[in-house]
Amino acid sequence: MIPEVGSDPVASVREGLPYSALEGVQDRLQVSEDLLARTLGVSTRTLSRRRKAGKLTTRESDRLVLLAEIVGLARKALDGMDPAREWLSSPHSLLGGESPLEHMDTIAGMQEVETMLAQIEYGMPA
Repeated sequence: MIPEVGSDPVASVREGLPYSALEGVQDRLQVSEDLLARTLGVSTRTLSRRRKAGKLTTRESDRLVLLAEIVGLARKALDGMDPAREWLSSPHSLLGGESPLEHMDTIAGMQEVETMLAQIEYGMPA
């Protein structure tokens, strides 16, 4: 989902992904910059600075790769990008009424969403 990662994802993340990688994920998800910033654990002001610099930090790149992997899992489990986008953006009772995207502002939240998607993928209730 992030072509900028290339053949060596660790090196790409350590170096910091280009801001265009974030824009690609945002376009696919069709979410606000504010929600994406919270998912990456930064403020919208910080994202604005990253846009000007053209590059994300290692930490932000790491979170973006994790987010992209979860979006890929959602797309697979829910049979397409449109259903995945809908599921990721809709409030869920198992997440305290938050949408999965809202819940992924921490690594622990990302892991919970990943577990839910695995349960959906394998026919278990989520």
